[in-house]
Amino acid sequence: MAAWDELKVVLVRLREEQPGVLLGYPTLELDPGRVPPVPPFGIGLAPWAAAIAGELHRQFADDVELTVGALPYPPGAQPRTRPATTPLPDLLDSREITVELDGPAVVRSGHTLRHSLLVRNLSGRDLQIATNGQVTAAVVDPQTGEVVGGFAGWQTAPLVIFRVAAGATEPIPLLIGTASYTPQLGYVVPAGEWGIQATLTLGPHPRDSRCRRTPILPLTITA
Repeated sequence: MAAWDELKVVLVRLREEQPGVLLGYPTLELDPGRVPPVPPFGIGLAPWAAAIAGELHRQFADDVELTVGALPYPPGAQPRTRPATTPLPDLLDSREITVELDGPAVVRSGHTLRHSLLVRNLSGRDLQIATNGQVTAAVVDPQTGEVVGGFAGWQTAPLVIFRVAAGATEPIPLLIGTASYTPQLGYVVPAGEWGIQATLTLGPHPRDSRCRRTPILPLTITA
């Protein structure tokens, strides 16, 4: 109980003073009579918040299980869950669909950019793209195509269909995160010239629609 009381004060302060730093944490507003959480307390922090994770680790030690972006803290800790591995979908057929960014994509390391993907329909028939209101990019090594990072955090999951008429070009919201998925890079994808790819679900519903990857598009990450 004492550990939770102390941690709750810290989390409330972080939430008020640094909006966006907390990606996940136990419910702070408990109903009367509800049993408080018990340690270890799972705390998710933004990719840029490794210093804050260090402070929490020093203060609460094993009473907290910390995740910074997509990786566990402290560095070298074993991931608590294994990432799902699925075969990559095929690339878009450029004879039917082409994509480009709606202007240069530039974002600070460890932060998130909301951008737009311009989808051009060359197929001769109307196109439907199933999303949750946006498509989420993966950050890749532009030379090898290896996925090195992307968005970390929760997303809502409504079904939002974007329609692109034959011969038309339409913008689709694009979410670009720069959390590192690779411990060797640290908790953020560092500054430099990188690539992004997004998977498009081509049909009215994710369960029964084919998925295709965009080509690698340019991303500039700044310090």
